[in-house]
Amino acid sequence: MNRYLRLLAIVLLAAVTVGVLSRFPRSAVRPGQPEPPAPLAELAIEVGDSTVTPFASTVPKDHRVRLTIHNAAARAHAVRLAGYEREVSIDTLGAGATWSGEFLAALPGDDFAWLVDGEPAGRLSVTGSHLVEGHR
Repeated sequence: MNRYLRLLAIVLLAAVTVGVLSRFPRSAVRPGQPEPPAPLAELAIEVGDSTVTPFASTVPKDHRVRLTIHNAAARAHAVRLAGYEREVSIDTLGAGATWSGEFLAALPGDDFAWLVDGEPAGRLSVTGSHLVEGHR
């Protein structure tokens, strides 16, 4: 009888362990393997006196965005992308100057404003779902 109690305890412990381990998320990338780079999207905008051309632009979510900003105005401007200020924040872009940089478009939405000297001058949309792949 004592053997059966030990066997029952081992089976119950194994069932609980498997149940707990099955709830942990599994990574699509195996440890030791580098994560594949995000796809690249190119975007170029031109800044005028109080405008951005094109006024509305779109990039896909979870893409690296290679951004080029050209100041076509006759004076310097401060340019920022609302919602992505940590990635795109230029205090002074001189007249005729061009700035290039990259950022990851990780936040979906259509309300990211291009701010020229603190005023909205255009809009960037990041298309894609806010849900994590495989999430139910």
